[in-house]
Amino acid sequence: MNEILLLYLLLKGKNTMYGLSKLCTKYFGFIIKPSYGAVQPALKKLEKNKYITSEKFITEGGKPYFYYSITEDGTKHLKEKLLSKLHASPVQMYPSVKVRIICSDILNAEEQKELFTLLKTQLLKIQQTANNTLTSDIYNDNYKAKMVLDNTVCEYKNTIDMIERFENACNR
Repeated sequence: MNEILLLYLLLKGKNTMYGLSKLCTKYFGFIIKPSYGAVQPALKKLEKNKYITSEKFITEGGKPYFYYSITEDGTKHLKEKLLSKLHASPVQMYPSVKVRIICSDILNAEEQKELFTLLKTQLLKIQQTANNTLTSDIYNDNYKAKMVLDNTVCEYKNTIDMIERFENACNR
């Protein structure tokens, strides 16, 4: 997911590693906060794969820093990442869904429809599993567990409803 965040932010303009880390927190911190230590290896991987380039500058004090910018291949890779299958784990998937929705503005209408269908399909599967667990006997004696699970089902339902509104907007 860090690749998506970084590539998306670099589409908005070139930036330093520190600047990108700050922007990730500012614009995506309510969903995920990649540490400064996670940004550096992600940038190195993206640069190695030629999805981004860097320009080295030296401060007046002699300290080097780099400005990163996205390449044409990086833009294509970002679109591929946005439209790729999500993690099977609900813990990893749910933040990824939110990030992909936010970043979907770089996709054309047809690609957005594809993304929303993908997200909705996978969320419906997890919602159904959670709903089945909720209606099973496993948590009959555990009120707190039932409440947490019920809240989870509601979160998925709300996100699916939101995605359906985006789909409807694409169809206009």
